[in-house]
Amino acid sequence: MATYERSSGAHVAERIRAVPGSEEDQRLSELVAKGSDGWRRTDVDTEPAVRPSKSASKKDWVAYAVSQGADEAEAESATRDELAEAYGDTEPQ
Repeated sequence: MATYERSSGAHVAERIRAVPGSEEDQRLSELVAKGSDGWRRTDVDTEPAVRPSKSASKKDWVAYAVSQGADEAEAESATRDELAEAYGDTEPQ
């Protein structure tokens, strides 16, 4: 699954995982090609999983939990502290 990020400086303002070939994937791919609004494509599967700090944002913890095999909807429904507790003491795979 393709992952797209929109950055504002060093901060990731938005992260979207799009189904390959979907309308959303095509739209985001066009934004990346145009260099629009700081969009870039990243693929979670090709990046090493780096465990966020305990004080990291919930989005960072959701992304990390999903990279470790969590269901995205379940990770989104958990609090940041719950995710940090569940995934904070494990070594990245």
